[in-house]
Amino acid sequence: MKYITVLLVFVGMTSLAQVKGNKEITTTTIDTKGLVAIEMGLYANVTIDQRASNQMVITTDSNLQELIDKEIVDGVLKLTQLEWIQPSARIKITIGASNLERLQVGVNETVLLKNINKNTIDLMAINGKIIVSGKAFSVGISAENGTVDASKLEVEQATVNIWGNGKAIVNATDLVESKLDKDARLELVREPAKINGDTNTLSGDAKSTFAKARYINIKIKNNSFNRNHFSVKGPKQDRSYFVYGFPMMPGASKKERWTVGTKIYKVNSIGLKKHLLTITAADEGKTIKLFKD
Repeated sequence: MKYITVLLVFVGMTSLAQVKGNKEITTTTIDTKGLVAIEMGLYANVTIDQRASNQMVITTDSNLQELIDKEIVDGVLKLTQLEWIQPSARIKITIGASNLERLQVGVNETVLLKNINKNTIDLMAINGKIIVSGKAFSVGISAENGTVDASKLEVEQATVNIWGNGKAIVNATDLVESKLDKDARLELVREPAKINGDTNTLSGDAKSTFAKARYINIKIKNNSFNRNHFSVKGPKQDRSYFVYGFPMMPGASKKERWTVGTKIYKVNSIGLKKHLLTITAADEGKTIKLFKD
């Protein structure tokens, strides 16, 4: 019975092992004539060009080519890995997609989308970054933790929905409609004729928060009888955030150098966060207790 158990564990571990690239770099070409949407879930250098021929060219290790999902179903390409792969060099993908209407990025990669010339285009950065250029009548932008840089996409109208700490840069002449979370960032290349939604209030608050993001030296103390896990999220003056987690033993203290406006959270065993406190300028040089006495 012990032998069977060990064997099953070994088989399970083997099935989860990475497939390493064989260093034999090859190129595969796929027709993309019917492609209208791309959902990016693969770590790779990806460039999408609306003026290029309707084909996708993938360059990577020969033994990994078949482990990349390249199938277009109902006009949608879900670009991802079928197994856990480890290429010997960065995967390079170029896509010609003259009929592209939607791009979604869900991994921490930067995707270049250029030569847009459409009536409308929809862009979503759950994670990572989309850099887009060209011309369109309207653009729909959504972001969670990612960034959509549409500063070089000339549009008349833009609809922006940002939740989490996502960011968008918009270049619209006539109208910007926006729905922004409290940590969202929206930058306007130019002032459009009309702005609807949360743009004025929240972008103003965000500018104030980031402008005050001065680093100060503090000491924090876990003044509880339990070992706890904490998470911090702090603004930086470049309008980005630093985010990380750490454990602390009961009664322990540690020195930190954080920005004014940094928020500290207690994280429970299932990952839920509870906000404990926010660092202010008055905390500089002090020992801060993480829990109220």
